[in-house]
Amino acid sequence: MRITNRLMVAALVLSCCGCGSEKNFSTTGGDVTIACDEGVFPVISILVDDFQRQYPAARINLRKLEGRAAVSEFAMDSVRYIILGREFDKEERDALSTISIDLQEYKVAMSAVAVIGNRSNPVSNLRLTQLDSMLSGDATGWLHGKRAGTDVAIGGPNSSTNSIVRSTRLSGRSLTSTATPFPDSPDLIRYVKENPNSLGIISLSWVVGEEDNLRVFALGQPGTRPDSTEPLGRYYTPVQAHVHRKYYPLTMPVYIYRREVLPDVGYGFISYATSGAGQKIFLNNGLVPVTMPVRLVSITSKEVN
Repeated sequence: MRITNRLMVAALVLSCCGCGSEKNFSTTGGDVTIACDEGVFPVISILVDDFQRQYPAARINLRKLEGRAAVSEFAMDSVRYIILGREFDKEERDALSTISIDLQEYKVAMSAVAVIGNRSNPVSNLRLTQLDSMLSGDATGWLHGKRAGTDVAIGGPNSSTNSIVRSTRLSGRSLTSTATPFPDSPDLIRYVKENPNSLGIISLSWVVGEEDNLRVFALGQPGTRPDSTEPLGRYYTPVQAHVHRKYYPLTMPVYIYRREVLPDVGYGFISYATSGAGQKIFLNNGLVPVTMPVRLVSITSKEVN
């Protein structure tokens, strides 16, 4: 299995014209189906719409699936392109290594797992150890029992957000058995809005535009700092500057994967996603571009606490 991050030269104008019965390819026209991780679907759907406006002959069928389900379809060759809000995990890479494919991967953005609550919640900062205890079920209430029990709302069992939280915060352990799963993120947001004691785990892509209706918690740990330039014990929200510098502790990459090297419309879309125009769409929708310079703005204490 060969994995590369390099794009072919002039991908958007490259086409392959065969002879006789050979298939003709175009990077700006034709049909392709892409399985898209539910966690990053909002911004990817905007990117697809913009690509199709630029290239009217291109038709992309974007299928919204939980992360593990998208990987499964990719492995079974049901789709040849997937967009994932995380990297392949070891189990997935091991399984794909047994398949004879020319696997290509392209990092197109950085995102994050947001921790959200009801707007009425007076808590604004969460210690990472406190978050871990809530997610595992070891702690059942806010502020050492001064509020009622916590209603944990999580993604579906195959979601990328759950996978990231289990691997980074729970060392692979299961989330609390009392958590309510929501395979569809808008339903999770609705639940958090309606339940004062809720704690929601959701991809940042779904939070953009909802910040005034939710409590987006800042995360940190007393006595620690992400690097020597930062003060001890500071808490960080998933704003773009903190995601870019990985000060926010639950960052995650966004990757496009494909099974083979073909100069087709799917490859044209990848080239668009990594171009200046595509990266600006990520930037304008709350994610962090990775193939263009990032301008860091000043963050006030009000924005991070």
